[in-house]
Amino acid sequence: MTEPYGANLNDAAGLHDFGIVAEHGDSFEFLIDGSAGATCRLVSVVQTERGPRRTELAEISGATWRKVSARAVRELVQDMNADELEGKKAPSLKTGTNRLSPLVGRELAMLLWALQEEGAPDQIEAILHGWRELAREERWWLYAKAAAHGQQTGTGWRRALFHALSESAESRAVPPAEKKKPETSEFAPRLSKLTPEGNAAASSSAAANSSPPKRKKKKDSGSGNDPQIDLF
Repeated sequence: MTEPYGANLNDAAGLHDFGIVAEHGDSFEFLIDGSAGATCRLVSVVQTERGPRRTELAEISGATWRKVSARAVRELVQDMNADELEGKKAPSLKTGTNRLSPLVGRELAMLLWALQEEGAPDQIEAILHGWRELAREERWWLYAKAAAHGQQTGTGWRRALFHALSESAESRAVPPAEKKKPETSEFAPRLSKLTPEGNAAASSSAAANSSPPKRKKKKDSGSGNDPQIDLF
């Protein structure tokens, strides 16, 4: 859902930046409502000549977010480069409106899309674990696929994400501390075979044309270099 140009969804008193976010650039807004029975929404904010255009991308229940929030935030923070962080204090997502950079927002969107699919309430732990196993580059690649024109909940790449991340729940829903991230993502072969219809039986030519990027070794937190990848 796209809001009218210039629509103001922010409460200035409850506006928080998750790390460094350009004041007048494109961004994401994650709205967390702490009241009982409320939902959490992720909105993309694109700057245009007519002002900011806001488009709602995902919505999950507050109860679901509370189950994954601590681990999701920890994962986002540990993958951020030094020039994405403001000072030494780790950023957090708070009740109210949280502004995220385009890079971080794409990672979070991918997780929320999988969590809002039918069947997700029974696969929350597996989905979260699968998402954490992916490198940032893989999340950005998958975001570009699932955010393409015509993609929507229940079909296409959105549904494919759910199946890929929730697959083998018994083997992957284990405490993160007991399992280190592999140098080469275990998901890359499976994701490379996903089709826009969400099937895992793509032809070899289709797989070659839509192969996700290979996992890159994580850079030192103090490197201060932006990840070099063509997101779209």
